[in-house]
Amino acid sequence: MCRWMAYRGAPIRLEDVLFKAEHSLIDQSMSCRSKDTPTNGDGFGVGWYGGSNRPGLFRSIRPAWNDFNLHELAEHVESPLFLAHVRATSLATVQETNCHPFRHGRWLFVHNGEIESMAPFRRDLYLGVAPHLFNQIQGSTDSELMFYLALTFGLEDDPIGGV
Repeated sequence: MCRWMAYRGAPIRLEDVLFKAEHSLIDQSMSCRSKDTPTNGDGFGVGWYGGSNRPGLFRSIRPAWNDFNLHELAEHVESPLFLAHVRATSLATVQETNCHPFRHGRWLFVHNGEIESMAPFRRDLYLGVAPHLFNQIQGSTDSELMFYLALTFGLEDDPIGGV
């Protein structure tokens, strides 16, 4: 199962919670207690809010604990608000566009788990995405599809209603 975390508070360096904290997200990704997925090594992503209207985003298919670029970035990026995700793939392939968080405009989105029994409705769900958003879908995960359906149904104006 994937793992994710969110932080909102006083600005801190990403490394403080991703690497340095006791039981950090990166530590958890290496020693998950799940017998099905003892490590979360199928990629990761981190998105943060800072000085721009659009959040920053870094994703990779490398295991988070073994990505030197993530270590470097986390040491230097300071933010009051960010999301991080480590991936243990279920159905979708291991590729960068399937790593969370997903970004659209000022929004970041992560999801843990999978939407069961989606296969019979997958095509119809994709067709339910607003035409102006459809070509922005980059990956093949149920999570990204869910995000774009939420955007279609009003996430930007009514987050709870959109989801």
